[in-house]
Amino acid sequence: MKKSAVIGIIAGVVAVNFLGFGMLGAYLKKAKAASAQVVEHNAKVEVVNDSINSVLSGNSAKYRAGAGDAMADYDYGYDEAEYANESPADPGAGPSVSNEVNVDPAKGRLLIRTVSMSTETKTIDKVKTDVESQIRELGGYIENSSMSGTGKNRDLRTIYYTIRIPADKLDSLITTVGNSCTVLSSSENTSDVTLEYVDTKARVDSLRVEYDQLIKLLADAKDLDNILILQNRLTEVRYQIESCESRIRVLENQVQYATLNLQITEVLEETQIEEPHVVTYGERVGEQFKDMWEGTVEFFQNFLLGLIAAIPFLVFMGIVAVIVIVIVFSVRRKKMKREAKALAEAKAEAARRASLSGKKDEKKDEKKDEAKEDQE
Repeated sequence: MKKSAVIGIIAGVVAVNFLGFGMLGAYLKKAKAASAQVVEHNAKVEVVNDSINSVLSGNSAKYRAGAGDAMADYDYGYDEAEYANESPADPGAGPSVSNEVNVDPAKGRLLIRTVSMSTETKTIDKVKTDVESQIRELGGYIENSSMSGTGKNRDLRTIYYTIRIPADKLDSLITTVGNSCTVLSSSENTSDVTLEYVDTKARVDSLRVEYDQLIKLLADAKDLDNILILQNRLTEVRYQIESCESRIRVLENQVQYATLNLQITEVLEETQIEEPHVVTYGERVGEQFKDMWEGTVEFFQNFLLGLIAAIPFLVFMGIVAVIVIVIVFSVRRKKMKREAKALAEAKAEAARRASLSGKKDEKKDEKKDEAKEDQE
């Protein structure tokens, strides 16, 4: 190989190495610059997060202190875990309740009353009108209602109500229902939500302070990343505030408006509610005879009804029985005729045979007589 060719190859290899090292150096320089930007960004984020955390920690301390002071006078033995899995209730479609309603834990415990009643009446239309009129007069509303049955051909009706009524007017409505129809059963449940209400109110106050502090930090922020972080946190805090305020409105509505679950059943005869008394032995004997007599009468009544209902079947079975009897008697008569005929034929044959046998005997006797005469 010529010396010039070797020198050319070496020069080419050196040029390629220089080019490769140059590209590698440029890449490392860019990577270092990008890394420096990432480090700078992370440092800014940490500064913003430290500022937010300082605000949050201060507000959390204020919240815990404020909530603790507010709940000190309302510790009724409840645990905060009691409400951990409690889902917000539906406030219903009734009148809206603002945050300025007369719900003050300082004036007493906040109670949610729920009453369930089962009643019966012969005049369901009148009771329905009276109850709905009383609900409107007391400032309540019907949250849900449904009715089954037509009221015709003994298809008795049943009405179901879910009624929301001002808590202080609930007893008045219960009295109206009791006077209008017969109450078969009644139950009441009362829930104390004072602790939850005070805790949620304190939480809202703390979140509002945090929201104001985040607004101030957002006003002073210059960097785009810091602004985005603060805006995301503001969105979270705003959502928490709205959620807590929604729960407060639900509690206020449930405290102000008690719930009455009412069932009204139409009957032909209302149940007679008697005062409880000690049953004597004579009353027990009389009741036993009464039950026995009623049972006997009911048995014969049911028997008569069953007999009337079975008349078509009995007529059919009678016709079938007559046909069967006729057929049986016809068969028996034919059989008896055959047997009589056979007996007559047998007797005639016997008589014929007897006659033939008698003739033979006479002939024998005649022959004997002739033989005897010949001998003489």
